Amino acid sequence: MKRLLGGLLCVAALAAGGCSWLGGLVGAKIEVRGGQQSLEQQVLGAFDQVGQEVYVLAGVRSVDPISGAPEPPPPMTDSESRALDARRRMEYNRDDILSFERQGVAGEANDGLVATFPDAMAKLKTDEPRRYALVTDVVREENEDRAVIMQRIVDTNPELSGEQGLDQVRSILAARYRQDAEPGMRVQLPDGTWTTKGS
Repeated sequence: MKRLLGGLLCVAALAAGGCSWLGGLVGAKIEVRGGQQSLEQQVLGAFDQVGQEVYVLAGVRSVDPISGAPEPPPPMTDSESRALDARRRMEYNRDDILSFERQGVAGEANDGLVATFPDAMAKLKTDEPRRYALVTDVVREENEDRAVIMQRIVDTNPELSGEQGLDQVRSILAARYRQDAEPGMRVQLPDGTWTTKGS
């Protein structure tokens, strides 16, 4: 038990300091207390805190106190497993997404997904066909993964049901992605207008 508690503290510290805000996207429920600001805090809290159990599973091995034999990790649901896979792939693709956004080929859309820009993509397709294929594939993967995580947030909270709940999560996470975008990156405002951050 002491080992597990120590592992939890270690993992929490790792998640807070060593991982991006996407580090915790898998298993907690969001409690809606009322009001848009509270909902935003709950959704963003899910991004910051959810899924610490996954780090425990990955980094702390439970041992039977009598036999000393390793115990299997607790089972994950299919939804948790999909969200974990999505988070892992997002971390893997993170540098590429940042590169595309810095290059001006992609930007943060107001639905919480990554959008590519037709003019920039057409030029890329002509000048650098391999990079064009890379951008197309990685942006598709990123958007699939973001959709899985958004759906996981909705699925773990009965207060956020259906398309309306999903729209709320999209809007909140889009605001977070806009906030985290670097100066010079293109972001889409809630009204649909594209702008360059910091201009």
